[in-house]
Amino acid sequence: MINKDTKIFCSFSKNPGNNGCIFFNEKFKTNNINAIYKSFFSDDIKKSIEAVKTLGISGFAVSMPFKVEILNYVDSIDKVAQTIGSCNTVINKNGKLIAYNTDWLGIKKFLLQTQIPPSILITGNGGFSKAAQYTCNKMNISFKLINRENWSYLKKTKETIFNATPVNIDTKNNLIDARPSEHDGKIIARLQAEEQYKLYIQ
Repeated sequence: MINKDTKIFCSFSKNPGNNGCIFFNEKFKTNNINAIYKSFFSDDIKKSIEAVKTLGISGFAVSMPFKVEILNYVDSIDKVAQTIGSCNTVINKNGKLIAYNTDWLGIKKFLLQTQIPPSILITGNGGFSKAAQYTCNKMNISFKLINRENWSYLKKTKETIFNATPVNIDTKNNLIDARPSEHDGKIIARLQAEEQYKLYIQ
């Protein structure tokens, strides 16, 4: 039952979806936690942060393209998120916003469930790509960044490709398509959400 003590968690994205709503609201209900989760459209993360503070929202997830920019507006940054240079989870602790990154944990768990490749090509260099790079470093997997300048390399390589961009990659190679709308991306998103949930209820 929603009441005055119900905690509110949410996500901010330019392309909001229902995956987080389904996952977190089911977890709250199963574990008898007085909280709700709602996804919101945002095209201005600074204004969204102001709303969080004004309304006392307990925590939120953030998607591209805000994962790097948001670090400018929080009160403190977890050591791992600082090292990665991007954030996907923010906790509101007594009015102070603390930034975390659980993307890398979702990627790590996903790779551990598969046959870990000796090297990976990571597309893009945005917030999610930075988490993938950090994961590879932690797991001693060599990687190479693919951007606009060397994008054509994808057509001739036989290496595993980790798609950390919203762009469709047409390839017959081993592709880890980490976009949240794709099979691999949904798995990674759920694995990281498990870690996000731990932060929400701590």
